[in-house]
Amino acid sequence: MKRILVNAIGHLFNGVMITKAEPGYPVVYVNDAFAEITGYSSEEIVGQFPAILQGPKTDRVLLDRLNQALSEGRLFHGEAINYRKDGSEFVMEWKIVPIKNENQVTSHYLALQRDVT
Repeated sequence: MKRILVNAIGHLFNGVMITKAEPGYPVVYVNDAFAEITGYSSEEIVGQFPAILQGPKTDRVLLDRLNQALSEGRLFHGEAINYRKDGSEFVMEWKIVPIKNENQVTSHYLALQRDVT
């Protein structure tokens, strides 16, 4: 079943990023659509932090709201200017959902991302 889910996620049109629920939110998975949107391959982004996509025009107030929602285990929905690998700007809409383990503790976050530039 796990392989089926990974296969399905890999073929979505929206970008998908899965991070650990640890400080900095290290990336553990991205799909092909994420690579297409950002210019970062899976090999380049896994192990990095989502902050790699942020830059001077990224809304810090929105990021504070995001961090507050994640710390409270809530779903987050937002839109912000981010940056591709080549430095070009794009507007990204994203929804982030906490993923809980068998003890109902958040272990990861699933981010669905869409370029709305």
